[in-house]
This record gives sequence, structure tokens and C-alpha cells, in this order.
Amino acid sequence: MTNKLVNLKSFNTLGLNAFCKSLKIIENEGDIETLIKDSKKKFIVLGEGSNIILDAPINSPFDVPVFINRLKGISIIKTFNQRVTVRCRAGENWNKFVFWTLENQFGGLECLAGIPGSVGAAPIQNIGAYGSEVSDLIESVHAYDVNRNLAVTMSNKDCTFGYRSSIFKNNTSTSHFSNFIVISVDFSLSTDWKSCRKVTYDDVKNLLPADPNGFDIAETILAVRRKKLPDLEIFPNVGSFFINPIVDIDTVNRLRKEFDNLPTVNFDGRFKLSAAWLIESCGFKGIRFKNVGMHRKHALVLVNYKESTSQEVLILANRIKSYVKDKFDINLKIEPTIFSSSEKSTYLG
Repeated sequence: MTNKLVNLKSFNTLGLNAFCKSLKIIENEGDIETLIKDSKKKFIVLGEGSNIILDAPINSPFDVPVFINRLKGISIIKTFNQRVTVRCRAGENWNKFVFWTLENQFGGLECLAGIPGSVGAAPIQNIGAYGSEVSDLIESVHAYDVNRNLAVTMSNKDCTFGYRSSIFKNNTSTSHFSNFIVISVDFSLSTDWKSCRKVTYDDVKNLLPADPNGFDIAETILAVRRKKLPDLEIFPNVGSFFINPIVDIDTVNRLRKEFDNLPTVNFDGRFKLSAAWLIESCGFKGIRFKNVGMHRKHALVLVNYKESTSQEVLILANRIKSYVKDKFDINLKIEPTIFSSSEKSTYLG
């Protein structure tokens, strides 16, 4: 191991300068057990770094090694009636995998096109968009159980999926980090090209042809995302920075007495509020703080304008949370996971 620090800027989509003492690449499943043994079970695992905040300045680098998950491969496991099970390794790019399924005329993932990140990160966060959640299509997850030192297969039920959450994110020894490393994910998809997910969002539905296939839906969603969201190559970001709050009817009624234009969506007997609307209502859309800000196109997307620091990111985030709390009495939660070198504990993700 060299004493030279490694800059993780290219390994996180927010483009933050963050430093570690050791960086290793997981290229095959056998690497996992070896690296874990060498690290004494204290490490960080990253995919494409699309949903993380790395807080490790050069004067306080990560002491634990950082592993980059680059496990590759896609295979068809079985077909039955009009269903197909596709296994995708964790290090594959999510959007490329979505279009691989569409090229093979497998339906189900088209509404999730354009979400940045790796396949391995998808179940951890239970990614979702346009009325679809990845947990609806996951049959099982193959992972390495760090505590038991063995590979396991977890059913959809075992994963305890929730809104932007799962056992991989919530079953933790600390407040943020999982005890599993995702190896691959099995998806149950449709071989019936006409059974695509029904799109109910008007900004997509109104642009679709009369009888859309999966490609039509995915391409339209990409076009809508490009119009709404900043270009990741120009404005480094992690996508949605805050989670849409889920509240009860009493909270909705309280808010509507003062804000009659409050947008809500029914969500499993409760109501989902728009974090973007709350933030914009507090005047933060397009606002800039030093080298970081909320983008002018979308109040929910925090962007790094130029060499921002994790400190600037967290100061702005906490300021927004405070304003939303004061105005609406709603507690916003940050969506990306924060990895901080000041937390001297086990980092798993």
C-alpha cells in the first residue's frame, strides 16, 4: 500500500474532492472475501457514486479502504410463460442495463430509464420514478453477508423494501451503512412487449404515441428528464437530494388550511408531498451558496458549480431543512448517504 492519498472525485457524481489511503477494485466475486479479510471488515464500497456525499477532506482522509464494485455480466436465468428472469451483476451501469432489457424486448424497467448509478445500488435505495419502483421487478438479490462471511440469496420479501429504503440500507451497525455487499440482482420481467407499465404522469403520457412500446416510454422519459434536470457532465449532482415526505391525512389537512395549492399523491394509504415544491416555496430554487446551489431547473437537485466542498453542501442542505421545518413543520430527509471520515466506524454500502 502506498502512502500517497487517492482523490475520489471521479468516483462520486457530486464531484467532491474526497481522499482515502487505499483504493481497490472488485472485479470478481472472489475479490470480496479477500478484500474483506485484509480490511478486517472496515471499509467503504462504492458503485458509481451517484447517491453519496463523501466527506473526507485532504487533511482528514478515510482511514478505511475504499472498494469500487465493478462486477460485470448480464444473463438470462429462466423463462416461464410470459416472464423472464434476468440476472445482472452489481457493477453494470443502470441505464445501460435498462436499455439492454428493452433491446431484448423485456418489459418492466422502462419507467426507470435515465436514473444514474449502478445496478447494485438500485435495490439498496429502492430507486423509483414515474410511478415505478425497482422493488416491483426484483425477484431476489445475491449479496455477500459481511457478518457471516458468506454469499447469500435474499428474496424480495427478505429485502424489506420500503420507500427509498431496504434491508441493505437500514440493517446497520451505524446509522447509515449496510452489512451486505450486493453481488447481483435477479429481475422478473415480461416477455410481452405490450404489457409495458402504464404511465400516468402527464408530462410523459402526453408525449407518447397511441400504442407505445418499452422503447417509446424509455426514450420519452429520457427526453423529459433532460428538459427538467441539469446535465450531470456540466453540473455534478446526485439527482434528487431530498426524499419526498410521506405524511398522514391530518398533516395534509393542516397544510391545506394555509397552502391550498399543496400538491399531494396518494401513497399506500398515506400521502406523498413534493419536496421540490416545499423547497421552491421557501425560495431556494436557483439559489447559490458559495460553490453549491439548488439548480434553476429543479429545486430538488443540489449541484456543485465549481470545486464545492462537502462542508458547503451540508451547510446549504441544513439551511433548506431548517426553512422547510419553520414554514411547514415538515422534516426533510437527505436522500444520498453521507460517508464521513470523522465517523471512526465500519463503512459499508
